Amino acid sequence: MQIVTPPGQAAYAWVFRPQKAMQEGKPDQYSLTILWDENDTRLAKLKEAIKQVAVAKFGAKATTMLEKGQLNNPLRSGDSKTEEDFQGKVFLTARSNEKPQVVDSDTEPLMDLMDFYSGCKARMDIYLFAYDKAGNRGVSAILNSVQKLGDGERKAGRRSAKSAFGDLDEADEALM
Repeated sequence: MQIVTPPGQAAYAWVFRPQKAMQEGKPDQYSLTILWDENDTRLAKLKEAIKQVAVAKFGAKATTMLEKGQLNNPLRSGDSKTEEDFQGKVFLTARSNEKPQVVDSDTEPLMDLMDFYSGCKARMDIYLFAYDKAGNRGVSAILNSVQKLGDGERKAGRRSAKSAFGDLDEADEALM
């Protein structure tokens, strides 16, 4: 099932180049995590889509199984993570072997790696699917495309050249 997530905060943004696989023999993958406040009412449509995909694969009991944690849910509590940014949030990570399209708020392609980063405001177009493989069962998400909706606090520890060099002070000007 195709769905566009509500706007949230981007984290672990691997949208321009793939993240190296942790297991040998697995492909490198593009991925993106989006964070939302736990009580964000805009998540209702996403939650319903996850339930529909689970019910289509596992039957009517799937809703209860998702609630009890008997099926893996792609929408997870951030309280399970140690990072401060995840506390009080829920998050969804979508992955793909293929490079996603990355666009700005006007749907124009973003080409510069510095334009999309962990901390910016974004949403993603994902494909939800249910799986039952090797004892693992649940719903997961494939990343199709990403839309940057606005700037936010950069979480990668790197700042743009404009913010680093944008304002010259008197000592710098004297050296010119």
